[in-house]
Amino acid sequence: MTNTYFIGVDIGSSFTKSSIVDSQGTVIADAKRDTHPAQPRAGVAEYDGPTLLGAVYDSIRELLDKSGLAPGEIAAVSLDAMISGAMGVDADGEATTPYTTTLDLRFLPHLNWTLEHFHAPIRQLTGSGQPTIAPKMLWIREEFPDLYRATAKFLTISGYVIGKMAGLRADQAFVDQTYLWASGLSDTQNYAWSEELCRMMDLPMDKLPRIVRSSDIISGVCAEAAAASGLLAGTPVVAGASDQSAGYIAAGITKANRMASNAGTYPVLAVCTDQFRPDMENRMAEIIPSVIPGLWNPTSYIIGGGLSHHWFQETFALADELEAEKRDAGASVYDVLDANAVQLPPGSEKLFFLPHLGGRACPSNTDMKGAWFGFTWTHGRPHFYRAILESIAYEQWLQFQAFQASNPDLAVAEIVAYGGGTRSALWNQIKADVIGVPHVLLDREDMAPIGNAILAGYALGVYDDMARTAEQFVRHSARFDPRPEVHAFYRDYARVYEKLLNETQPAFAEITHLPTWAKV
Repeated sequence: MTNTYFIGVDIGSSFTKSSIVDSQGTVIADAKRDTHPAQPRAGVAEYDGPTLLGAVYDSIRELLDKSGLAPGEIAAVSLDAMISGAMGVDADGEATTPYTTTLDLRFLPHLNWTLEHFHAPIRQLTGSGQPTIAPKMLWIREEFPDLYRATAKFLTISGYVIGKMAGLRADQAFVDQTYLWASGLSDTQNYAWSEELCRMMDLPMDKLPRIVRSSDIISGVCAEAAAASGLLAGTPVVAGASDQSAGYIAAGITKANRMASNAGTYPVLAVCTDQFRPDMENRMAEIIPSVIPGLWNPTSYIIGGGLSHHWFQETFALADELEAEKRDAGASVYDVLDANAVQLPPGSEKLFFLPHLGGRACPSNTDMKGAWFGFTWTHGRPHFYRAILESIAYEQWLQFQAFQASNPDLAVAEIVAYGGGTRSALWNQIKADVIGVPHVLLDREDMAPIGNAILAGYALGVYDDMARTAEQFVRHSARFDPRPEVHAFYRDYARVYEKLLNETQPAFAEITHLPTWAKV
């Protein structure tokens, strides 16, 4: 069988990762670019659209060089990107604002106002209690009125990048179906914008792009993009999907009761269902449209939860870094942190951590902060690190309970796990023990490029069924089974964690609303 080659690009919150994948699901080459946001002061995190576009072009050139493939051998390009953000473009498709996500906290007053006044209709219609595009639009309109007036459309970052690759003007701009849940302005079940929500928030529908399917071919690579990327002009560009949705299809989360855990910057737990059922009671599940129309991926996530590891390493783990340097050349500071933490008993000797350093997402609470509880003079650095790993597992246990409450028929046999955090065998075992469900690792951390290849191949007719193709591509590498006695122990600790969350939320709100001292 003759191979067809696709390029999948994943614009993440920290890195842009690109891959060439053949029609058998084999990755031929990878490329990676650092795309961390500019964070000049607390609460600000901005991505420059043209800079991200340049990173995409550079990574594609590297892929072509590494693979030895001619530009004409690339059948199509598909792109996914981080979800919870927005940016403006003018009539010509040029950026009018930076791209900001939920890591940029300046929009929080507008998010809180939106949820205070419209939470019920937003969740009922969009499937989500975490709107981003609507409050970002409100924030820009109030704080940057000139930029708001100059903006013809508000887009996701993938909409902007693909628009530039395809040479689109603003009146041709698009968003694919998998981002609708995060807009705060959609009738998600019908894949449409909601006139009702737009009217409630006094936001004009003409500033929103057209809605397309993830597998739609948007256009061909324009001449300018071809020169910058090395691709052949006219190469089909597929709409693609949000980063999580691209990962879900690649992980085979395309049938009821299949569940995935993505151990990334935003740790995610998600399941598949054919029912659009907003979580009005627990408010923990965000209903993300699958790339396959008619399927939905109820999802819960932790804002920047995976950043806690990096923050801990940079802030407290100098001694662990020095220890790693003494070991084999391949050892990392995380290997040392894990090796020390694994020596401790489950529960970190009654030390608890709250991982919501950027606020809590599911359910939404922007006042939440991070905290450790229960430490004494006997606790050392390994205890604090293990408590971070356990806290995210406790949070995912709560998410799992919420999924079960809203879907009594849920019967999950295993959780498919991927993402950079799966390198930690300790963390994989902790999550299996806490949730009580086996965790099965995939053979690749970054699944989104595979998902992009499936979308591109389906768009071109190479594959006739995305779900079946995904099942053929899924490859497992390891399995972590829960230990019954440890699960029973952790269940009690998870309940204490839940109590700490509930009882400290009012205190965090009081602290957040106290006046801050002016800088001298």
